Amino acid sequence: MIDANTKICCLIGDPVEHSLSPLIHNAGYQALGINYAYVSFRVSDIKRAIEGIRGLGIRGASVTIPHKVSAIKYLDKLDPLAEEIGAVNTVVNDDGILTGYNTDGDGALQALEAVTTLSGKKAVLIGGGGAALAIAVGLKKKGVKLVVLNRTEDKARKLAEKVNAEGYGDFKKLAEIASADILINATPVGMWPEVNQSIIPKDLLHNRLTVFDIIYNPRETRLLIEAREKGCAIVYGYKMLLYQAVKQFELFTGLKGPLPAMEPALTQALEGGSDAAHFDRR
Repeated sequence: MIDANTKICCLIGDPVEHSLSPLIHNAGYQALGINYAYVSFRVSDIKRAIEGIRGLGIRGASVTIPHKVSAIKYLDKLDPLAEEIGAVNTVVNDDGILTGYNTDGDGALQALEAVTTLSGKKAVLIGGGGAALAIAVGLKKKGVKLVVLNRTEDKARKLAEKVNAEGYGDFKKLAEIASADILINATPVGMWPEVNQSIIPKDLLHNRLTVFDIIYNPRETRLLIEAREKGCAIVYGYKMLLYQAVKQFELFTGLKGPLPAMEPALTQALEGGSDAAHFDRR
């Protein structure tokens, strides 16, 4: 029951109307019986939103597009990983002191490590945006040999230089997949409603490969379907969303996230084909 003692957490971004984050977080609060509530706020003015978090005593906020970078200058402190990545997806309010964190990379690594080991492996990462950068930083910390590919070579080069990747290029270098152990799609290609698209030609996939698509709607993208057909191990994108949310939950509450309650809340929404599953990018 919401009362005067309820601690509020929220999602700030634009758009947020179809976000699944409230389902995941509130399921966790309910499972532990703690007096928290999580809501979504559509935010265009990030400065005023951050001031509101501080002024209203909001305990924590998830930060999504387009504010993951612009929010930083209004915070008091940054976790070292968030500072290295240059983006935040989480803000924690400790008595008016706001600290920014980034749980995206950790969520992706946890999803991958449930399926394969990372140290010493070669990974091909497709994409050049914020999610790709967070994942790339995490992979390098795990001792992965990394090749970054992007439709625009210059964007791939910039990301590769930032994390000291071993290689980069445009899609003319997709043949790198033939010698890779891990393939990660960190682009929106294949996301609903364009579900028949894939960057990766099927004939480049091989049965020694672990394929991770960070898209979670549809649950099985064309890339994952073709990877399964070629005998690859696959990693679902919803796992990254789930694990990064669990880490946020723990930062907000100081308690271990109840995964057995939070995961069904997410998977049931996805399997139900809700509008939220179609539009959420968080």
